[in-house]
Amino acid sequence: MKFEIALSLLLVVLVGITIIQGCNGKAVQFIFGDSLSDNGNNNRLSMTLAKANLPYYGIDFGNGLPNGRFTNGRTVADIIGDSTGLPRPPAFLDPSINEDVILENGVNYASGGGGILNQTGTYFIQRLSLWKQIELFHGTTKLITKKLGKQASDEFFQEARYVVALGSNDFINNYLMPVYRDSWTYNDETFVEYLMETLEKQLLVLHKLGARKLMVFGLGPMGCIPLQRVLSTRGKCQDRANKLALSFNKAANNLLISLEPKLTNASFKFGDAYDVVDDVIRNPYKYG
Repeated sequence: MKFEIALSLLLVVLVGITIIQGCNGKAVQFIFGDSLSDNGNNNRLSMTLAKANLPYYGIDFGNGLPNGRFTNGRTVADIIGDSTGLPRPPAFLDPSINEDVILENGVNYASGGGGILNQTGTYFIQRLSLWKQIELFHGTTKLITKKLGKQASDEFFQEARYVVALGSNDFINNYLMPVYRDSWTYNDETFVEYLMETLEKQLLVLHKLGARKLMVFGLGPMGCIPLQRVLSTRGKCQDRANKLALSFNKAANNLLISLEPKLTNASFKFGDAYDVVDDVIRNPYKYG
């Protein structure tokens, strides 16, 4: 199962990476996401129930021990950086992070269990929602502005690359669970609309804070992850969850197409690899 997750991540990135323009001079990444991109933030949240500190996490990375990544190897953020020549940004909660580290490497704010909505994943007790991650990024911009001055700081953040890769928890650890109010407040269509309304506000805040070159990754076949398959008596993919992922992807793509021309110097792109990942799941022998 972990191989399936890692391979899915790789394919998502390989499809999306062609959309991200090459770097002109020094640029870093700022990552906003969930467990697909978390590289250690949750392991430093003292009360969270979502930590990547179990056996097999990290077995194909570094010394083979758990390192805060919810995967056997690299995360989405790692693969993007490695493929484009961008440095791997450290976790925001890494105690070694300071202004110089940020200027050299960027920052990863991703948090396992986090979602677009603040209420998503509350049963994990602690996780960083996208709103919270944006709040932390705002603090980062103030820190760098204090060190460089406004003009140089603006140039730094506008030249940086931004990745927003989350949304599956809003379904799997919120809407599709009856313990959450959203599950009976919305239907499938109106919940996706609610997510898009929230995501639009978040992207506008990021643009205001300097984000110009930004990619939003879509969702893969989330009905095929182990957590969803176990709900089936035969271990099959959950069709409803997969249809919700497709609806989310279509709506997110349309949102970015609508937003980009309205925002100054914005290059907002959508990375969609649903079909590629779905083919890997359905035809594994085709991919070795």
